[in-house]
Amino acid sequence: MPLLYLVRVTVSRALLGPLALVLAVALSGAAGPVAAGLPDGGAGPGSPGIGDPYWPRDGNGGYDVDHYDLDLRYRPGSKQLSGVSTISARSTRALSRFHLDLVGMQVTHVNVDGRPARWDRRGQELRITPRRAISRDTDFAVAVTYAGRPGRAGQGRFDEGWISLPDGAIVAGEPHSATSWFPSNDHPTDRARYTFRIEVPAALSVVANGRLEGTEEHGRTTTWTWRADEPMASYLTTVGIGDYDVTTYEEDGLRFHDAIDAGLPGRLSSPSTGTRLAVARGSNNAYQRLARRIEVPPDGATMAFDLARDTEPGFDFVFVEAHTVGRDDWTTLRDLGGHTSSRTGRQCATWSEERPFIVEHYQSQRRRSCRPVGPTGEWWAASGAGDGIERWEVDLGPYAGSEVEVSITYLTDGSFRGAGVTVDDVEVSAGVGSTSFEGGLEGWTVPGPPEGDAANRTDWRVGSTDDVPAGVGEKARRALARQPEIVRYLSGLFGEYPWRDVGGIVEDSGVGFALETQTRPVYESGFFASVSGGSSLIVHELAHQWFGDSLTVKRWKHIWLNEGFASYTQWLWSEAEGRASAAELAWRSWRSMPQGSDYWDLRIGAPGRDNLFDGAVYNRGALTLHALRVRVGDETFFRILQGWPTARAGQDVTTRQFVRYAERVAGRDLDGLFRRWLFTPKRPDFPGARPSADRRTVRDVPVVAHR
Repeated sequence: MPLLYLVRVTVSRALLGPLALVLAVALSGAAGPVAAGLPDGGAGPGSPGIGDPYWPRDGNGGYDVDHYDLDLRYRPGSKQLSGVSTISARSTRALSRFHLDLVGMQVTHVNVDGRPARWDRRGQELRITPRRAISRDTDFAVAVTYAGRPGRAGQGRFDEGWISLPDGAIVAGEPHSATSWFPSNDHPTDRARYTFRIEVPAALSVVANGRLEGTEEHGRTTTWTWRADEPMASYLTTVGIGDYDVTTYEEDGLRFHDAIDAGLPGRLSSPSTGTRLAVARGSNNAYQRLARRIEVPPDGATMAFDLARDTEPGFDFVFVEAHTVGRDDWTTLRDLGGHTSSRTGRQCATWSEERPFIVEHYQSQRRRSCRPVGPTGEWWAASGAGDGIERWEVDLGPYAGSEVEVSITYLTDGSFRGAGVTVDDVEVSAGVGSTSFEGGLEGWTVPGPPEGDAANRTDWRVGSTDDVPAGVGEKARRALARQPEIVRYLSGLFGEYPWRDVGGIVEDSGVGFALETQTRPVYESGFFASVSGGSSLIVHELAHQWFGDSLTVKRWKHIWLNEGFASYTQWLWSEAEGRASAAELAWRSWRSMPQGSDYWDLRIGAPGRDNLFDGAVYNRGALTLHALRVRVGDETFFRILQGWPTARAGQDVTTRQFVRYAERVAGRDLDGLFRRWLFTPKRPDFPGARPSADRRTVRDVPVVAHR
């Protein structure tokens, strides 16, 4: 479930006639000694793209890859990646030249079957001309030596690719990711096996797809070897490099390997002094203030306090507000220890509507960007997870000789959230206001949000260690521990789990999405604000192991076959858990978007490249499956749901193929249903009767044996 930029120039395929082919061969130099390698002179260049209408130059023609051997070294300090990628492939036509996809990185050598080859770069295309043409149906190997600082794989919203982090890196992106860090035939229709050999500083760990084969120490560095023997699409590859808490075990014949960023807190904090502290739990759409009035002496004062924080990076913030009592001169105060910054975050464009107080005082907007200076003050705040308990200190000198009201504030948006914030051992140099909260608030107050903001569902309170919420790290651990149970449930719905290995990587990367990287999905830590929410996301990404990984889309326009199925699976899981039924969730989704909304204008069966991951693809894809369920009945629907991934395991699939399969199983024409839900820009009637808020279970699903 993927939640920014390479420019591609495409040429109409109608123009790629015989003349263009002759010119391409001539420009590559292949018309001479290369073409002479075949008696009939029939060798030609492989096409620079598979022909996907959304990204015509993705992938390459003329060969199929069997195996990638990635022998790489990464240095987090310099963010330099270097090494050799060896690609074992088989030609599907006689080749005088062929292409690989690679973004950035500096190529220094290319060998084909052990002999140096000519090569050049055209955008994302690495064009390779071997010394002799490659005959049709011939195995060959290409070794590319390269180095550089990997970055984004493309311009799309989720085309992240290699993401460098302070102590390592993580790889995730869709539809483009692989091209940012190794040369590949980058389209889901060319799946291959992988070996990852990655050398990193000895203090770090490496996690990748498949199974850990072993490690080899070299003094200050360690090489980690992972093997993925079950073919996968290139965008589903991942590597995590960092300091991880790793859990491995076997259950139901599967090997589980989980890695959680060791910097994510297990429990947010404990009291610095005594047994009490102030706690603000994570809550959506909250503006939680812990306030105090302080008389500042003529020679000034400072206020220091212990603060622990676990907030959604870039969206939720902790800051200190202050104003002179009786005056509207609000500002935020900079932490003298450097924990705050003037970064306005990713939510700033919506402040005027959602947080008017922010833009009325601390920030100003220019189009869709924000400046950290507002009508009355400046913006200084912290976001993300802190490094344990931080000691903050702010200067009250600007209020010397007057009374100031200060507020330690925790601000959240309407979606994901962290565990929250704690404060203890407040020390005001002027004396009044100092507290360790052993006797309660002790003069501090909880005034609620500013006027104009919605009321908080929860707010600051004084409590003990038992009141401190579990941190994201602990919640992620609890959610991942449910994977065996989730896999058993999904196997009952869809048939045997497709792979030998399961697991996840939880990283504080700040990218804001999760991805179904094969056998080992990548999760942004912010999704684990609650164990139940994190578990539902795991259901989504593990459902993708069938729909998206085992069954890959033949062309990207069929993306609803991935996201619609994974999203509906979350609804089924909710029902099986005794919460809202799938029918109730379908009703809520349908009702939330009225007729005439732009939401219904999108043809999700072919959404266009810019709308590939629009929310409508997910939710309306799930609604399409619910409409199918209502039309054919539960017994037939669940036979379709299990039979489809079983019949098409390991294949590329299309919407038409699914419609025809569903019609065969149901024994009836379903074209109208799918046309209405996938291709008609109009809200269909809700399928079936409006559901009651029941809590029934779908059915008892059998547990099947695993490889």
